[in-house]
Amino acid sequence: MIVTALDFETANCSDASICAVGIAVFERGDLKESLHWLVRPPKGHGFFREDFIECHGLTWFDVQGEPEFPGIASRVLECLANAEIIVAHNAHFEMRMLRGTMGHFGLAYPELRFLCTLQAARRVWPELPSHNLGALASHISHDFQHHDPEADANAAGRVFLAMMHETGAATLGDFIEKTGIQLHHLPAGEWSAPANISLEAATPNI
Repeated sequence: MIVTALDFETANCSDASICAVGIAVFERGDLKESLHWLVRPPKGHGFFREDFIECHGLTWFDVQGEPEFPGIASRVLECLANAEIIVAHNAHFEMRMLRGTMGHFGLAYPELRFLCTLQAARRVWPELPSHNLGALASHISHDFQHHDPEADANAAGRVFLAMMHETGAATLGDFIEKTGIQLHHLPAGEWSAPANISLEAATPNI
């Protein structure tokens, strides 16, 4: 099974303000590829809010010489399209950013299916006092640098694989059946949020 974990960092609350991308590709439980890009948000979406800078440490000066999202889109979409499942922590935020950014540039994207590790962890480890990514990484004894997108993607992928092991799931279908977690779909080219998810209320990764 190919699992691709995804993480974005953003400059502000705009859906087109991605400033960094991290991807981790796991195959048969092993990390096969780990990718990181800095991205220059497009004009009108590149203001870096102070609270966001405090979170991820990036400023306009870090990305001003980097490509806009179309410069990396084909590679990002290749990784996502080749996955059996895309995972992310607070996945509705990542998909909102992907949809908003692709839409801003008029770029097409294939149908994608994804799973939220935050939602899944609440099912698998309900006894934990916190289900943020840092707490879950600590629970599975994985050290990482939070809010570095490559490290966050790596951590989210490892959390998902640990949850599969915890539930005794050998396949994605097994995991869905054992946990009852909902699998979400991003239809090609456009996306309507599932009724139980409010994109307007989505917050960055926690």
